[in-house]
This record gives sequence, structure tokens and C-alpha cells, in this order.
Amino acid sequence: MRRPPSFAKLTPPILPEIVQRPRLFRLLDKARQRPVVWIAGPPGSGKTTFVASYLQAKASSVLWYQLDASDKDPATLFHYLGLAFRQANPRTRTLLPHLTPEYLLGLPIFAQRFFEQLFRRMPPEAVLVFDNYQVLTDDSPVHEVIRIAASGLANGMRLIVMSRSKPPGTLARLQVEHQMILIPVS
Repeated sequence: MRRPPSFAKLTPPILPEIVQRPRLFRLLDKARQRPVVWIAGPPGSGKTTFVASYLQAKASSVLWYQLDASDKDPATLFHYLGLAFRQANPRTRTLLPHLTPEYLLGLPIFAQRFFEQLFRRMPPEAVLVFDNYQVLTDDSPVHEVIRIAASGLANGMRLIVMSRSKPPGTLARLQVEHQMILIPVS
């Protein structure tokens, strides 16, 4: 069976010899009580290395997604999430749905069903990672898509977001309901 192509935006970084950060690892271990972890810090503070090394040490099943400017379009996000799942599970025969124009008016419903299917197919302790969240503009519809993903996580699954900024207002409800924890890294 032919293996699907690997994309840089869907691949966790390859880690050289790094200094472990046990204090931050303990923070992430404690954060397991909440399904969503938001890691905020300035450029170069080691957010990506920290999360990648933590997940590597825990041998977690991970879907890694590095956001870029093209992800302001939800269809792009869903396309690449589908590819990420396929890359992590090459023997899967059933593909995840594509966001086509006829579904745009019902984006929240499409997102909910997409993530239901994705999470049903992932291992129970899987982690979905979004890196570089700060690239999304304030008016991006992807904020709502991420909120829907966070709200639909299956029991035991986690969502880790890395950004140079704090969570947008769209995700405030997750904090208020104690579904999200913010970990500052500097």
C-alpha cells in the first residue's frame, strides 16, 4: 500500500538533544484535568520544542497541525486535518469529509460532524496540536471551528494550542467553564 505524502505543516518537529523542562512537564501533567491547554509565549520561548518533547516523552498519539496564513480558509484547515489523520493512520480506508461550498452556510454543523468522525477514529488518549495559532486574523472563521473541536473532544483526548498571544474572545467560554487552562512560557 502506498504511503500518503508527509507535509511539514502536519509533522511534529524533529528534536535535537534538548534540555528537558521538568517544571513545565509537571504543569502539563496537571493540566490533564482540562481537555484544552493553551500555551502562550513570545517567539523563541520554546513553545513548540516544549510540547513536542513532552508528547515524545509521553509517547502520545498525536495529530500535529502547524497553522499558516492559508488556514484562514476553513476548507484548507479541514483538508489538511484529513491529510494529517490519513498520514497518522495510513491503513484507514474511509476518508474524512471535505468542506465543499454547499456546506459553508452550515459551517458549525459541518465542523461538529467532522470532529465527531475524527475523534471517533482516534485513540482514546490522543492529542490534537495546533501550533502558531497567532497567524489567524481576529475575524477568521477558524476560531469558531477550533471552539467546536475543543467542545467535542472525546473523554481522555486533549487539544494543545501554541500561540504568541492569549486565546481570542471566541474561546473565552472554554476558560469560563474550566475546559481550558493557560500556560505562559517565557
